[in-house]
Amino acid sequence: MQISMKKLFRNIFGKKTSSSQGTQADTARENRDSPVSIEDGSENATRRQLVQVLLRDVLRKSGIPADWIECQMLLVSSRSRGQGMYVRLLVRHWDERLMNYLVAFQQTLMTDIRRFEPKAEEWLHGISWQLEMADQCPYATLPDKSFWVEALQKPAAPMAEVFAEPIPEVLADPDKPAFKPTADDEEINRARDLERLFAIRDQELDRQAAQGLTPPDFEKTQPSSL
Repeated sequence: MQISMKKLFRNIFGKKTSSSQGTQADTARENRDSPVSIEDGSENATRRQLVQVLLRDVLRKSGIPADWIECQMLLVSSRSRGQGMYVRLLVRHWDERLMNYLVAFQQTLMTDIRRFEPKAEEWLHGISWQLEMADQCPYATLPDKSFWVEALQKPAAPMAEVFAEPIPEVLADPDKPAFKPTADDEEINRARDLERLFAIRDQELDRQAAQGLTPPDFEKTQPSSL
């Protein structure tokens, strides 16, 4: 099933758009650096849905509460790479453990995106982070410069000590009772995400059909010659 889905998204996102989309209105719309500039039913809207579904999947598999990180997709234009999209991840909840693993989280999300969309490098220009946690963070001001100088002067800890602390399996709010999903819950969530991926695929196929485009591997069956 996973191989089939990857092939479908590769075919969908690898398809060239029609020349009729190259109007001045479209160009102006795509240059606006705002999530709302992505039109419903467009190829970029499909990509946005894909990234959002994969983000929720990473959050669920990692045990991170779903409302801690929000995803926005921005349309951008680069002189070197042309037009594309940017993923902006908004951190809505302060947790020091989460801050320590943002790099690992980003790498995991990018790996999943590339798995479903091998050509993501052509339109995905990068990922940015924005901290939107109001006054939750206890570090409201920068420390004295001696804080950084002293840290740089300390000898580096042996690698065995650096990795001695195990990675927490679940990032949970200490003020809330721990929630442990059952196997049935995980299966239901996976099934729902799979349904969303199929819905994204169907939406893109309908959009291409309306434009008279036929995605690869979906042409009408032709009788074979004798």
